[in-house]
Amino acid sequence: MSKTFTKSDLEEIIGLQQESLQAIQKALARLRHQNERLERSNQKLRKKIAEYE
Repeated sequence: MSKTFTKSDLEEIIGLQQESLQAIQKALARLRHQNERLERSNQKLRKKIAEYE
């Protein structure tokens, strides 16, 4: 049996999906920022290692 959804049901589902997408976008932005910081740190470490070679 298939369930029929009312307009308000569908609006609620869409709203929840939008909230989930926004949370994913925020998490992705944080990961990008962390990745940038790690890349900068790695570059500094490479320079320091190169000084000792």
